[in-house]
Amino acid sequence: MKKGNEGDTSALYVWNGICMFWGTSFHTDPHLHNTLQLVFDIDKQFRLKDADTDWTAFSAAIIKDGHLHQLDSCGSIQLFIYLDKDSDYAKRLCEKYLSSRGIADLQQSDIRKLSTDFFKKLLVQSDCKVLMEGCQTIFNRLIGSREMSSVDERIAKAVAFISGAQHRQFKVADVAEHVCLSESRLRHLFKEQVGQPIQNFIMWMKVVDSLNMILQGKQLAQSAIDAGFWDGSHMNRSYKELIGLPPGQVKAFEKQLRIVSCRESGFYTLKTELHESLSSNKAKRTIEI
Repeated sequence: MKKGNEGDTSALYVWNGICMFWGTSFHTDPHLHNTLQLVFDIDKQFRLKDADTDWTAFSAAIIKDGHLHQLDSCGSIQLFIYLDKDSDYAKRLCEKYLSSRGIADLQQSDIRKLSTDFFKKLLVQSDCKVLMEGCQTIFNRLIGSREMSSVDERIAKAVAFISGAQHRQFKVADVAEHVCLSESRLRHLFKEQVGQPIQNFIMWMKVVDSLNMILQGKQLAQSAIDAGFWDGSHMNRSYKELIGLPPGQVKAFEKQLRIVSCRESGFYTLKTELHESLSSNKAKRTIEI
């Protein structure tokens, strides 16, 4: 990829609510993301700048979602991790490190107890499981291990029903009936334990299913039907809402950047706005993945 805003990158690895890649040769225009961003250098430093501070060197930093900033990789290599801003991890990271700030230094956190070799080994990895384990190690260093409550067997059954259904033209009420819960109780428990509303989970499953079909060469109209959309217009609206581009552009975009979906339900949207200056309120260009 070219130098500047895009730089040179690895493939984009995508899970449900998390994506990561390695990058270098970045010297960006002012921009912001719709995600919480973590940046780690292998063994040198990169620089960040925002409206309140001049260029400052970091070896590890956290950047709040929607915060306008610039990045200079300084010829080194960084690991970029993006988190859904509404996820449990993102909220806990914001509470611990950002408070009212847009950028915070992570140098003094436990992350620096991880060796340089830890990051270098991730650099050469392409296995989704190993990369996710690396992400989990990083999160645990920053905020501690997440306390996991036992999953209600009815919610596990609901997830299995949604994920395993051949066609997804069903309503939340149908899932509730299948697991013997009221619809309101199902919605509450699902969001509490899965981390997203059940209707969003169902829609994402449809989008990911159809995305895989499209990338494998299936026609758009047939993909819409097979994935459980009511029609092509419904699929088109859903794509624009969830991943920022219509299904017809997926093939063209996939030629520019290799996307690795690490779970069947793990497709994610990364949105970057480029601005003329750090005091600008209007984006001059928006890049959406």
